[in-house]
Amino acid sequence: MSIPKFEGIDVTYKAKADNKDIRDLLVQLVPKAKAQMVEFSKQFRGRTEKETCKKIFDYIKNNFTYVADGSEQVIKLPFALLKKRVGDCKSYSLFTASILENLKIPYKFVYTSYNNNPIPGHVYVTTENGCIIDAVYGIFN
Repeated sequence: MSIPKFEGIDVTYKAKADNKDIRDLLVQLVPKAKAQMVEFSKQFRGRTEKETCKKIFDYIKNNFTYVADGSEQVIKLPFALLKKRVGDCKSYSLFTASILENLKIPYKFVYTSYNNNPIPGHVYVTTENGCIIDAVYGIFN
């Protein structure tokens, strides 16, 4: 597996961003992330959509270390995630979305909260056919 050339793109974030700003930025970064991953994405194509999703999930679990952001929320573009090998759910989701975009598999970002706070604190990706890719949760689909 050849890793795309790192082009110095480290992080993209907005100072003092609120939750909606972060969600909007994640969506806005998809075209740039997709462009970075055109060739790299091909290795994830499976015989079925589920197999493709499992390959993405396994790659994230085996190659990156999850570290939650502190007070400054950061979204790493795929090149930066591949270089640094550390990211959070936003970076994992952008990485996943970039691959699915390149493989033309419809998906959506899912925002959720794991406590009583109605403001989402976690994001993951599901395909239109219902395949769940959430490497932070740790169990495929």
